[in-house]
Amino acid sequence: MKNLTVADVLKLDIFKNVSIRAGASGLSSAVSGITTAEDPDLIQWLSGGEILLTTLYGVSTEGLSFSAYIEQLAQKKISALIVKPGPRVREIPEEIIKIGNEYSIPLIELSPDTRYIQVVSSVMQLLLDNKARYYLEIQNALSHMVASGAQEQEILDYLSNYVPAAIYLCDSEKNILYCSQSDEFRADVAVADRITLPILCMGEVNGYLEAVLNHYLDENLEGVLKNAANLIGVFFLKKYYVTKIEQKYISSFLNDLFGGFLDEKQIEEKAASYGWKQDDTYLTAVIQLESDRGGGRIQEVFMEIAPLVPKSGYYFCILEHRFHLLYHMDGLQNPEVMLIHMGETIQKLKDYIGKMYGFYTFYSGISTAASSIQSLPSKIQEADDALQFGQLFHNNVVKYSELGVLRMLASYSRRDNLTEMIPPAVKKLAEYDKENNTQYLETLDSLLGNNLNLSKTAKELFIHYKTMLHRMDRICEIAEVSLDDRQQRLDIELGVKLYMMLPK
Repeated sequence: MKNLTVADVLKLDIFKNVSIRAGASGLSSAVSGITTAEDPDLIQWLSGGEILLTTLYGVSTEGLSFSAYIEQLAQKKISALIVKPGPRVREIPEEIIKIGNEYSIPLIELSPDTRYIQVVSSVMQLLLDNKARYYLEIQNALSHMVASGAQEQEILDYLSNYVPAAIYLCDSEKNILYCSQSDEFRADVAVADRITLPILCMGEVNGYLEAVLNHYLDENLEGVLKNAANLIGVFFLKKYYVTKIEQKYISSFLNDLFGGFLDEKQIEEKAASYGWKQDDTYLTAVIQLESDRGGGRIQEVFMEIAPLVPKSGYYFCILEHRFHLLYHMDGLQNPEVMLIHMGETIQKLKDYIGKMYGFYTFYSGISTAASSIQSLPSKIQEADDALQFGQLFHNNVVKYSELGVLRMLASYSRRDNLTEMIPPAVKKLAEYDKENNTQYLETLDSLLGNNLNLSKTAKELFIHYKTMLHRMDRICEIAEVSLDDRQQRLDIELGVKLYMMLPK
């Protein structure tokens, strides 16, 4: 904020007939306010930068020397002293003039017919107008930034230059997306004030702007934050319409991308035409529905859930019987935050389908984040692998990052010679099940999953403990294996997983 000086204040009409008796070198001092204080004891409450109005009546009656009085004012760093001569002190003492020059405190003599209230109101109005212009300039600059295409992080960084706080931009579930912290904010000091402002877009709360402070916020700065929340709402609206238009024209690209028809160079060229950058962050997911009633209406259901996809940063593509999602954010982002947001989006779609179409079983696979545009095909494959595991093991939503060692199986699942990797013991058991209509392979999978705990496996399969014991003996007999051998047990467990991945 441009500081008003004593010289600026003296340009007011109320001061056109005043005389500057001393301290002309201090006319450039900044003015923070104006007050009256006839009692010298009140000087202790000055905070610095004030213009002090007085008749010197209190000084003359309290036995305080004029030089000591001015010295106290100098210690409090007042910006100027305005004296209105009166019956008690008819002329400004030479002692005050002399020491005022020494301390460069402007000493201004006010005409006797000028009223204090006129002086105070004129100066306060000038200060308020200056402050109003300052905050208006902040808001206008912020509006210009948003209109010029500034992104979320730039907006928060701008705000933190003026608001002494830690400022967060959160999604509708209050997950932090962006943050910026003022140099004045201390994380190790107690929080005194927390302001949370909803960001509205098309009548819905699309997020929140939150400021955390060590002290209570000035109402003018709170107004800046409220204006920022409104501007971010406009920013979201703009992004929504841009995304909607992009979605319309990007469909062909997404079809080719998720269909696997583009090489790395083609992906980079086409993505660049939509403003996607090489070092942006990307995340993919795929959804598939299964039902005993058939899949005749699946595409209609996918079209129905499309409006539930978040408006900012998300793109979707319906390809055959799959619903593909691509989440794109500018620049390098925190993968964990993006995974959380994608997970919440998938859960929202799952809940809707479960509520409206309970006869469908919902499956989804989510990739890890991609930090380069060229790695998108591998991320699409990751989502597909995660989906396949979910279908095999009846897990509705699977994140590729959580597969652990099973990622190795995912890579083998796309090989033609997968059968060759299955141990003979597993093949024998599978063949026996097929010929005798038994379920020994499924029992073995459950038994291994429970670390050979017979009691737990029996409960899981709803059979008696002795029946489970008999089954384990038969499994070892048919497969000609010993489950006591740790290495053999590991080979068989992986073999069972591989066999279950084979096309039936």
